[in-house]
Amino acid sequence: MTDLSQLVRDWSRAVASMDATRGSEELLNIIAGLKLPGVNMDALVASQRDNLEALSTANRAALAGMQAVGEWQVKLLQETMRELTAAIGGLAKGGSPQQLLAAETELASKAFATAVGQMQEFTAIVINANQQATAAIAKRIPESVGEIRDVLKLPQPPARP
Repeated sequence: MTDLSQLVRDWSRAVASMDATRGSEELLNIIAGLKLPGVNMDALVASQRDNLEALSTANRAALAGMQAVGEWQVKLLQETMRELTAAIGGLAKGGSPQQLLAAETELASKAFATAVGQMQEFTAIVINANQQATAAIAKRIPESVGEIRDVLKLPQPPARP
């Protein structure tokens, strides 16, 4: 099982090493050099850098969630194998048909309770990852909308009394 854990960690590192912002930064530098009438290019580039940072934050949160799910699955597999080994050992001892039926019923009941608990744990991991991933984007949207005024060099609305 250690090999499986190592594979999950290696995969997570490989995915995390992919930096989608490098090419975007080069594109932003090109855009910064453009001159368009009525557009504040410095404000546009700054806004897009902030958008990329929010996206990068969301991607890191999603990756952390995927890694947590992978680690959870490895833990689940290890626990299942231990429980299965113990169950087979218990059933192999034999006994009367009533004792075997009682043992099988107890195993089924424990397996069901374990499965429900594991699904609740899995749901919590996924919900947490989704909340963290969307929080950065949700925070950035109103900021970005406000920056459009600066990008298009629109006058500020008059203050309300």
